[in-house]
Amino acid sequence: MTQPGAPRRAAARRTPVPPDRGARSAAQGPADGDPAARGSADGDLAARGSVDGGLAGQGLADGDLAAQDSADHLAAQGSADGGLAAQGFADGDPAGWDGAAADAAAPRVHTHRIGAYTVVELHGEIDIAGVGSVGPGLDAATAGDEPAVIVDLRPTAFFDCSGLGLLCRAHRRVVERGGRMRLVCDNALILRTLRAGRLLDVLRPVATLDEALREE
Repeated sequence: MTQPGAPRRAAARRTPVPPDRGARSAAQGPADGDPAARGSADGDLAARGSVDGGLAGQGLADGDLAAQDSADHLAAQGSADGGLAAQGFADGDPAGWDGAAADAAAPRVHTHRIGAYTVVELHGEIDIAGVGSVGPGLDAATAGDEPAVIVDLRPTAFFDCSGLGLLCRAHRRVVERGGRMRLVCDNALILRTLRAGRLLDVLRPVATLDEALREE
């Protein structure tokens, strides 16, 4: 009992801590409250990030190397292809091919004599554009008295109705001058053109020069 006149001592009040809160505080202490533990965890994460970053950097480096290898391969392939293309132009220049084809197609006359006959070889394409190139040579061979002419179409690359007119003119000139004319042709397409122009029976073409020389 408190004696009268004695000072009163305030009773200390203690707030009870729930057991679950204390346990939770103790569990959270190392993670949230302990700076050393948190620093260690942060260091581990930083180290892991560094490792991951290193791996990513390595991946990028590997990717760059792969891309470089691919680029080098494509460049080498392009160089090889360019070399082949250059080799192709060196081995067979398309301009040279065109020139050779143009020479083969160019209409021209080659004239020579065999015995009593003047042999006129018609080369190239004998069409409306080529008649003017070969006509004068054929006119020269069919000039004079009693001309003896053999027209050789074996070197001819192409022959159309313009060529038919050329042969008709030469044949008429020979007949008018009392001469004779033979025709050599072994090309089926040209023979078909002659048949269409009704000149087979008139010119009676033969397949070889020897046959034309034997006919009288």
